[in-house]
Amino acid sequence: MAEDTILQDWVAGTTNYRIRASIVTGVSVVYTIFVIVTLAMFIIVARNKRSGLEKRSVKLVFIQALGCYLAGVDGLVTAALNNWACFVRLWLFNVGFMLSLSAMFARAFHLMVVYKVHELTSKLSARDPMQIINEMDAGVTQSAHMLPKIVVHSSLIGHLGVESMEKQNGGSLRSKFSRTKLTSTEEQIRNMQQLKKYRRLLPYATDRMLITFILISLALTMVLSLVINITNKQFAVRPVQSVCNFFWGFLPVTAIIIVYFFIVFPLILWRVWGNRDAYGIRHDLIICDTVGIAVLIVTLVWVNVLHETQQIWPGLSYVWIYAFFLHISSVFVPLLNAIKHNKSALEGNDQLRRPSIGDASMAPRVVLPLSNRRANFNRMLDDPIEYSKFRTFAVSCFSSELTAFIEEYQVLKTETIAVLRPNSMRGRPSASTMCTIANPEPTKLSAIVSPHANSNSKADSNAYAPTSVTTSILNTLTTNNPNTKPTHTVSFPSQLFDKLKAIYWDYIDPNSYTSVNASPMVVRRIAEQMNTKDYNVTLFDELKDEVLFMLYSDVYTRYIRK
Repeated sequence: MAEDTILQDWVAGTTNYRIRASIVTGVSVVYTIFVIVTLAMFIIVARNKRSGLEKRSVKLVFIQALGCYLAGVDGLVTAALNNWACFVRLWLFNVGFMLSLSAMFARAFHLMVVYKVHELTSKLSARDPMQIINEMDAGVTQSAHMLPKIVVHSSLIGHLGVESMEKQNGGSLRSKFSRTKLTSTEEQIRNMQQLKKYRRLLPYATDRMLITFILISLALTMVLSLVINITNKQFAVRPVQSVCNFFWGFLPVTAIIIVYFFIVFPLILWRVWGNRDAYGIRHDLIICDTVGIAVLIVTLVWVNVLHETQQIWPGLSYVWIYAFFLHISSVFVPLLNAIKHNKSALEGNDQLRRPSIGDASMAPRVVLPLSNRRANFNRMLDDPIEYSKFRTFAVSCFSSELTAFIEEYQVLKTETIAVLRPNSMRGRPSASTMCTIANPEPTKLSAIVSPHANSNSKADSNAYAPTSVTTSILNTLTTNNPNTKPTHTVSFPSQLFDKLKAIYWDYIDPNSYTSVNASPMVVRRIAEQMNTKDYNVTLFDELKDEVLFMLYSDVYTRYIRK
């Protein structure tokens, strides 16, 4: 409808017009300050890795917030002024909506791909190391060269195709030391196929590729806006027109908005409906789509049906409501949650720096809960049922690589000691006197290694039960070998060198999709040892401690709140 018919009580210069313009101007100033401050704080807080904001993809959130702000300003200025430059109104509307919509789509696509990769990887990485011991006791492995090369996460797809996996499950390869314990069940075959599909999508779910998609969408929108500027005099740059027809000028992008809100977003949200991420990204996207649909319907009805009301309060002003709610949902609420989480994590981490006794300046009522939290974390790691829940929750935190690494560390510990323990346990003469493993208490079996382990396992009474993941390989050797004193110079058995390399490429190499994001110093030290083939049993200990700290300070802090 044309906007050239203005009610006499609302023309420029009237009291009603001035009151409306003053109110909207004040709201615009407050809104601008609010957006700038909260967005700046969002970027600053996101630098803290424990905040979890980086999981939301800060760059994509920034682009979405920028688009929402441009569209919101367009709605506010339209509400304040009856007539203002049509071409500026058009560009703010088109660019603002296209930035926000494409960024929302990019975030939903990123959530779908990354969550599924973590979920499927976690399902395919189950491992029961007690079975390794039992199989070795039963004579499954006859020689050292039968210890297979590890295939995990990134190498899971790179080294094993679906065809070779089916061949392996068909019986041509009988080694029971498979890293993923893949069986011939249809579920695992389906999980492997799905993981392979989503791993192919991972390169397209990076910030660089998604921002490229957004820039291409923006470029096409700018071309469309230029075409409208040239072909329609109402939206021409010169001479500037202040009276423009809503329907024609905004129709192309409005059609795109309808397609996004009613078709594209519902489809992709349906795909991520079961992805209950710990950061609320799914809820955020659902709110964005719901608010967008509601505001779109109200605006179209307001502009094209309520003609008289449109002159009192322009329907395009409701775009600001859309922009405001999206900013609240995607920036403000996550920012508050991140600050709250950082505070809780900081309090929980203080115990790592505080003395447990003897500090008179520290009130006991403060020390005790913090100490209990860490103790509860360690107990959770050794509780099969609780750890199974925590492992699932780690997937929702996009941290499955952390739990996978500590599980792999436990498997490495088990296999190392299985190779180094006395051969008398295997029924043949000892070929090594490096260490003598005593029989530990069976209650020491760590749930991290086998979240689903059978507590009624009929292992030989002399079988080795692995220690908790908080205990290093060297300390495990020392604890279970009172007659000799292994030192940090003890090396891993040569049979496990391929396993060490696989762990490095999967969890430590910065180019791996499943790297644990360790500190550069630790990565550099491990890389140097790998290059010099210094495979001592303390190779991964520092990294293991860092991973446990990340799980405790971030994932576990969220877990106990949930």
